[in-house]
Amino acid sequence: MKRIIAVLVFAGIAAGGAGVAWAQVGGGPAKREALRTCVQQARQDNPNADKAAIREAVKNCMADQGHTPRLTEEQRATAKACVEAAKAADPDADKATVRAAARPCLEAAGILTPLTPEQQERRAKRLSCFEEAKAANPGDREAIRQAVRACMQAA
Repeated sequence: MKRIIAVLVFAGIAAGGAGVAWAQVGGGPAKREALRTCVQQARQDNPNADKAAIREAVKNCMADQGHTPRLTEEQRATAKACVEAAKAADPDADKATVRAAARPCLEAAGILTPLTPEQQERRAKRLSCFEEAKAANPGDREAIRQAVRACMQAA
């Protein structure tokens, strides 16, 4: 019985680590494999460590292997400030609206590249379609998605 529980716990940890590697790393198979190796090494070196300690050890391991994070700590703080300012400006806004409102600040900080005029036009159209669909179908996410798709295809 103890063996079965131990196997299930180990499988859960392995699956969780693989899921984290797949979801958070956008650098292809080599980077995912490096992350997987770093996570395993950090857990072996510090079996009783909390998540923050594991995360820091993994970050250092990845940096040693030449895989640096996409954003520096300063850029991450700036991005968070931009998003918080957008939320403060419109506290009742949903995520899509907050992202759209934060984009100019993120572009000015150099975190995001400016959109081309075609991309801006498409983004504005999608946001207006989303607002219309949300007003017509409050709370029904699937209906909102379908309405946005239909609206975008009609454009």
